[in-house]
Amino acid sequence: MEDKLQVLENVPVLASLGEELMKGLAERAEFVAVKKGDLVVRENDPGDALYVVVSGRLQAYTRLKSGRDRIFATYCDGDCFGEMPLLSGETHWANVRALNDSMLLKIPREDFDSVVNRDPRVAISFSQRLGHRIKELREEKHRAKRSTIISLYGSLPDTGKTTLAHNLAASLAHETREPVLLLDFSGKQRGVPLSKCERLDFRSGLGLQDITVHSPLGYDRLNLDLVGDEREIALIAPVFGHLVKHYDYVICDLPNAVSASVFACLVQSDQVFVIAKYDDEHLYRTKLLLEDFRSHAAAREPQVRVILTAVGDASAPYVEEAERKVGQPIAYLLRWIPESEVVEAVDGTPYAIRKPMEPYSLVVRRMARELGNVLVGLALGTGGARGLAHIGVIRVLEREGIAIDMVAGSSMGALIAAAWAVGKNADEMEEIAKQIRNKRTFLKLLDPMFPGAGIFRGIKVYNFLQSIVDGLTFADTLIPLKIVASDINTLEEIVFEDGKLIDAIRASITIPGIFRPVVTNGHTLIDGGITDPVPVQVLAHAGVAKIIAVNTIPNVDEMKQRERYRNERSLASRKERKDGMRETGPVVDTPTSLINVYMRSMHAMQSRMAEVACTNADVVIRPILADSVWYDFYHPERYIRCGEEAAQAALPLLKGLVGR
Repeated sequence: MEDKLQVLENVPVLASLGEELMKGLAERAEFVAVKKGDLVVRENDPGDALYVVVSGRLQAYTRLKSGRDRIFATYCDGDCFGEMPLLSGETHWANVRALNDSMLLKIPREDFDSVVNRDPRVAISFSQRLGHRIKELREEKHRAKRSTIISLYGSLPDTGKTTLAHNLAASLAHETREPVLLLDFSGKQRGVPLSKCERLDFRSGLGLQDITVHSPLGYDRLNLDLVGDEREIALIAPVFGHLVKHYDYVICDLPNAVSASVFACLVQSDQVFVIAKYDDEHLYRTKLLLEDFRSHAAAREPQVRVILTAVGDASAPYVEEAERKVGQPIAYLLRWIPESEVVEAVDGTPYAIRKPMEPYSLVVRRMARELGNVLVGLALGTGGARGLAHIGVIRVLEREGIAIDMVAGSSMGALIAAAWAVGKNADEMEEIAKQIRNKRTFLKLLDPMFPGAGIFRGIKVYNFLQSIVDGLTFADTLIPLKIVASDINTLEEIVFEDGKLIDAIRASITIPGIFRPVVTNGHTLIDGGITDPVPVQVLAHAGVAKIIAVNTIPNVDEMKQRERYRNERSLASRKERKDGMRETGPVVDTPTSLINVYMRSMHAMQSRMAEVACTNADVVIRPILADSVWYDFYHPERYIRCGEEAAQAALPLLKGLVGR
């Protein structure tokens, strides 16, 4: 009875009840235990009770036609739900499921109705709360996080788990500006036994503020010890529920030894990162852990991902072999920190903050942004030689230290995106572009064939591209990469994200009618710009929240300006032509040449598609030269400088987007 009264007294909307009504509710209310993943309330069912959260976390959501969930609210200690159908007589407006093992106090409908009839202020209070919630949803202010509790675990020591925990906590705090707690269970720092942490608060005489340490980097740290008794296991879910009332993200650094308490932490987490070295013993133990965990957690398991650390290796491990040995894809490949740069002190500045543009730091930042739903992506569009402007945009991003978490490209944008993703910087890409700036070198890349599926075979271009990406695969990229091609038979957009880079690039740059189509995996592929000239939606579908688009295709007004510029330059020569007729010159260099007419027709279609795609980007960069032409690979510096100037002009928007 006393426990029930204490719970009810902590519910703000019931604060107006007198002692008599409160006791009456407490007498008939009952405690209900629910397991993680249990559905407490089902959408469209009639309401049967008001539920008060005693401990744990629950989530209100609806299932969309696409199969994805739209999250409306998260309930923690002291929150209540289920009042809407009780007040309105309608059915439940959302499902409610348990995110952790939770304890609820259930107040039956008839008892709730009795309280409302005797004290109308309760109904008014609930109605006001409901109105506020609806307003939040309409204004999209209440955005659910992808995860709240993140556990890091390694089956063996020396995987860099604790180093990663500190770097991830600092990066999360930096990228999201939201409360982050590093919950250190590793045992490396002496802590308070978890068994002393009681339900709802720390009743051992210690408040949360008394046992947490604030880091100047913006996150808090709490050291707790796991001893492995049964009482400790029962406390894990309530303690997690208590902590998430104060922190948006709780990162758990778990000990290496498997115990019932460690397993309980894993099961009660929203996300689990299992960290392993590229070593047979590490991979074997990781596989066993994953199998045990799946069978234990059943349908309630959290998302479990594997991080492969390349400790002491100069080159990346063979990812496909590691995936085969652990039985699931590798989520992140974590390059190692140089021995001289490792900071073990808890109050030291983590490597990801000190060296933000190093490979290790880029991966940790990407993890933090993904957890915080603030991933930054770069969409590089088509445009032929105009696409060389992408190099100038990348130069500004590099110079300003603006990190990109994912890059997608179509056609020329695919080539630039791939070169950048494998580690070539803007200066190196400019040198490659300069290799083909004279016409003789450019023509050597063309291998004519008897006109059929194309004018050129594309073998020489293939060999040139191979020299850029050097046989690398998507798994070898430092930045996650997506390359777009088009299926000429089905008009599908085909997105490459695994396999050899050369195959994806070759398909994406295959201009229809010019180069022979690429046949692979049952698809006949041509230029990615046909279906997606600026792949903004590819990034959005991959979960990228902040998108920078680079569109090098001139629109109608810009093409009119180009024609005026061209006419002014050729005024003298036009006066010499009889009857104002234009001559037909080389195969490409005149407006009326066959290839140019075809390419301009294609660009007319792509221009409108690109404009529509860019409306869904957060920042759009448009490097357009008045006298640009798609085949002008002879003057790469002009286009690269144009891209650099356009990105520099957009720099305030870019910095605002990434929160700098």
